Amino acid sequence: MRHWLAKARRRLAFRPVEGDRGFALLIVLWSLVLLALMLAIVTSGGRADLARASALRDSAQSEAAAEAAVQETIWNLLDGNGDTWPIGGFHRLREAGAVVDVQIIDDRGKVDINQSPPALMTALFSVLGMDHDHATDLGQEILDWHSQGPGADNDPSVSAPYREAGLGYGPPGEQFQSLEELRLLRGMTPQIYQAAKPFLTLTLEQAPWVDFAPPEVVAAIALAGKQSKLVLDPADKRGPQVMWIIARAQGPGNARFVQRVFMRFDGTLSGPGWKYRVLGREVGEDDGR
Repeated sequence: MRHWLAKARRRLAFRPVEGDRGFALLIVLWSLVLLALMLAIVTSGGRADLARASALRDSAQSEAAAEAAVQETIWNLLDGNGDTWPIGGFHRLREAGAVVDVQIIDDRGKVDINQSPPALMTALFSVLGMDHDHATDLGQEILDWHSQGPGADNDPSVSAPYREAGLGYGPPGEQFQSLEELRLLRGMTPQIYQAAKPFLTLTLEQAPWVDFAPPEVVAAIALAGKQSKLVLDPADKRGPQVMWIIARAQGPGNARFVQRVFMRFDGTLSGPGWKYRVLGREVGEDDGR
């Protein structure tokens, strides 16, 4: 009898309780849910990384295509075999799996800020809507910026107006190296800069070519002649050619990239001996311009 009771107690001691079984099952289920959630997060992150890598690859391919199109455009502008591309034209190229639309913008009809007299600059600002006094001051500021002698920015008589305007510099006595430098002028505002930029250029080294000038520049030339009796020398066709090459690429995955290169070509369009140099470069995503 005692032996039977001992065996019964042992059986009861090791019998699982129904509540413990349910709790264990719940832990197992929650563990499976947690593992599934972790797997989903890892999978989602992997897909996102793959998408980002694919987008970067497509963007790089579009960028390479735009650069290749710029180089091909330069080659065709220098071509001495009678197939020279006309300045001011549009061309569609296929480069590195992308379609690239190339535009060549002629700057010969624009106003060279390093060469133009203040009267022409004043007239252009007036045509763009500035009052005469402000336009006159800004035209003179442009002349002062590049015509003052070395060390002029240390001359109190020159830099005092800049200091009074809260600027720690004055005219450097050097030619403008980029149109962006105009933003540093005393009295220049972002609105004025954006309005004038399409009609300004660098290193043309002569007056605007009227045959290529936009209406605003033609109107400024006429106004300067009326107000200041300004007479411009006729354009020298042997002078440098200044232009923008704009390459808009659309590559795989609809990736878009635009490259704008500001070029100067010396001499006439006479073959491979035609020298050129890059004056500026703007790159980035296509903004639709």
